[in-house]
Amino acid sequence: MRALVTSHLIFVSSLLTLSVFGCSEDKTYNIRAPERDLSFEVMVDDQEVRMMIAPSDQGPLPEGDQGGVAGEVPPVGGEAGAEVAGEVPPLGGEGGGEGGTEAGATAGVELNAGTEAEPLPYPERTPMRIKAIQPDFWRDPAELIGNNIGGVAVNLVWAAWEPEDRAPTRCDGGPEASYQGRCFTIDPAVDRAIRTYSEAGVVVTAVVYGTPAWARSGRDCSTPAPGFEVFCAPNDAEAYGRFVGFLAWRYSGLLGHGRLSDFVIHNEVNSNTWFDIGCGGGRPCDADAWVNTYTDSYLAAYDAVKAEQPHAKVLISLDHHFGEGSAQPNIDQPIISAQRVIEGVARRAGEREWQVAYHPYPPNLLSPNFSPYDLPKVTYGNLGALVGWLRARFPNDPHAWRVMLTESGINSAGRQSSEAAQATAVCDTLYNALGTPGIDNYIYHRMSDHPDELAGGLGLGLRRPDGSAKPAWMVWALANRDDLRPPQLSCGFEHLPYIELTRSSGRSGHWASSRRPPSSFNEEQRWHIAREQEPNTTLLFECQVGQHNLLTPDVNCEGLPNLGPVGYVWEEAGDGRVALYRCYVPSTGDHLVSEDEGCEGHTTERLLGYVRRF
Repeated sequence: MRALVTSHLIFVSSLLTLSVFGCSEDKTYNIRAPERDLSFEVMVDDQEVRMMIAPSDQGPLPEGDQGGVAGEVPPVGGEAGAEVAGEVPPLGGEGGGEGGTEAGATAGVELNAGTEAEPLPYPERTPMRIKAIQPDFWRDPAELIGNNIGGVAVNLVWAAWEPEDRAPTRCDGGPEASYQGRCFTIDPAVDRAIRTYSEAGVVVTAVVYGTPAWARSGRDCSTPAPGFEVFCAPNDAEAYGRFVGFLAWRYSGLLGHGRLSDFVIHNEVNSNTWFDIGCGGGRPCDADAWVNTYTDSYLAAYDAVKAEQPHAKVLISLDHHFGEGSAQPNIDQPIISAQRVIEGVARRAGEREWQVAYHPYPPNLLSPNFSPYDLPKVTYGNLGALVGWLRARFPNDPHAWRVMLTESGINSAGRQSSEAAQATAVCDTLYNALGTPGIDNYIYHRMSDHPDELAGGLGLGLRRPDGSAKPAWMVWALANRDDLRPPQLSCGFEHLPYIELTRSSGRSGHWASSRRPPSSFNEEQRWHIAREQEPNTTLLFECQVGQHNLLTPDVNCEGLPNLGPVGYVWEEAGDGRVALYRCYVPSTGDHLVSEDEGCEGHTTERLLGYVRRF
């Protein structure tokens, strides 16, 4: 049922009550209206209430999207989105889009629901739609949606949303919205883009960073260049948390603006370049103070998000400097290890279900090459090492075992790479992400080359600056097109719901993994194992032994370097399943896996489980 009511409200007191009837249940909304004479329209159906308000001398509001309301009614102050700045420009268009407030919006009117809608559950994610992207300025969201993306990322820069330290009783007007007594500037293009992707079933991840000048005033930062000031750590973590809470509220999926489901807290916070606490450049770093400063922001943001969206994910953003051996605390722009940040946040998190947002770029950003041997960095080549460490370090915290790859890409430019090399590597990155149980989201960075990056020899885009497609675009776009007939599946998607366990050999011995082996190894045999846990299955881990590896069900890898989970083997025989044994070669110290109980003449160490013949 849909009803349209048009009337006039004459100001009588500071609080007026409007009761709406005719839905499955009555809903009562309180309207705080500083204007003395308002014209309003209420549209009701069994799912949604839409309210549009303007001064009565404007008459009824024109048609157009005024922001949906389900249960809780948002502040009316313009239905625009917020400015997006930094590395990733606004989704769906440049800059401020069309600008101004949406038709009929009036600043300073705050609507509060008398009843609240139930928070939405977390959107379902499947391995088939692990593929996601940072769209940049891409002109046609339908092209991305049509290529079966599961998600997009949008950078939301605090300095653009709250450029002034302003706590008025009402916003001044224009494209603004209020939250907890603060005014936030909104860009219509961002509202539109988040709504467009959300309505298409695409999960939207927010990367929330960029400290306004007022929120970092007096902080002694060590910015590497002009323009990097927004990466100074905020003085007041609660102010940052309030902004993230505003985003979680406005984009809860209940107010007609679309939904943000994942919140990445700041950017690459183990690097002083991107989370600047003021060390480096000759000034010593206090790593504990660094981690505590970040944790303050993380906890404030986590609590604010969960107050608005209990089921949202709140993530710690880290670059590929994972182990302590990769830390560089004494360089001009210092770096601490991802491990140190994770452990610091976890110590103070209590029962909060934190998760990691990781950037597994190759060891050298200009090269397309990566390898299982990349530790102490974690890259596309050894993604499992991150998940394996999280499982071993936090065995009682299953939330910690789920990881999102929220930014990373492969270079195609300069003397160290090529467009053909990029295309091959992009396929391998998808294969390794799918081959790592616990990786839930892989956001490729970026849709098109950025001219400034390209001038420095870095071309991460799937398309060139003129919009033309590189070979990597076709690889990425068609990898998971299970909607086509026949399906177009590659780069690991063709094996789902299973993943591929491969035995390879090289000069140094054998390698068994669900990820690509070292480049000098050649494939010998393949089997299918389960990516997600099923009844009566056991998770296997790969462990490094010199220049070869072995498989074990031990999460601690029998004391060896843990290269992470490879997938689940069945505990019992069944149709299409064969036994898989771990074998030892005493003469060389090598290990291999085999279907042969006698281990092909070598020493049988153990039955690992049952696998499906390829």
